[in-house]
Amino acid sequence: MYELAGIRKVFADGSVALEDLSLRVGPGEHVAFIGPSGAGKTTLFRILNLTLRPTAGTLIFEGQDVAGLSDAGLRRVRTRIGTIYQQQNLVGRLRVVHNVLAGHLGRWSTATALASLVRPRDVAGAGRALEQVGMPEKLWARTDELSGGQQQRVAIARVLVQDPDVILADEPVSAVDPSLAVSIVTLLRDLSHESRKTLLMNLHSVDLALGYFPRIVGVRDGRVRFDLSPDRVGPELLAELYAGHRDEERQLERLRDGQNPLGAACRPLPGFRK
Repeated sequence: MYELAGIRKVFADGSVALEDLSLRVGPGEHVAFIGPSGAGKTTLFRILNLTLRPTAGTLIFEGQDVAGLSDAGLRRVRTRIGTIYQQQNLVGRLRVVHNVLAGHLGRWSTATALASLVRPRDVAGAGRALEQVGMPEKLWARTDELSGGQQQRVAIARVLVQDPDVILADEPVSAVDPSLAVSIVTLLRDLSHESRKTLLMNLHSVDLALGYFPRIVGVRDGRVRFDLSPDRVGPELLAELYAGHRDEERQLERLRDGQNPLGAACRPLPGFRK
């Protein structure tokens, strides 16, 4: 699905976000990305969803070198990649149906999109997507009247309507409480598995990553530090990945002490036993 070779990203202020990053992801894979704040994970996801171009290196998407695509070609490829953000990017004053149907915007003309604001198109499709995320009764609710967890489910329903081949979830649960975090990650994993979609997720929570994904990529200083199955990601490797980052180190300390903030729904980390 993706092949990245020697990816480098330098911003206008001279800061280097990614340096010599190489990675391969196959169709249908589920991969969690972990690493300290500022590691370059969000920049990497912006490159993966083709909203940001790398400064150097090669990005191949399904056999196509993205650098050789025209603007129209880029737009077509982007419709096959759905992104869920930490901030849901919903329009609060609109009803849920309109926000869910925004998943069609990559395919609809401007005239069709504007007409749908007056008389929503594909209401049945929006309803099916909301049923998949467990809240079909909210179809006509105002979006700003929903809880944070419900709004995140609306954002997931929007991606389901888009029906992409790849789902990128960039810290989708960092703003919700632990029990909701488990339910949202489980929902995304199960929906992606059922539809055989590729799922890539940035996660601040190490225990969620290790408990729910078969492949873990550790990123630090814009580089891939490891790419392993969860049973091979032990305390020493994690301590090296997060060294010098106080908040993340405290998270690892709690896990070493057997304090799993996600409760019994998430298995303990390998080797994190006194």
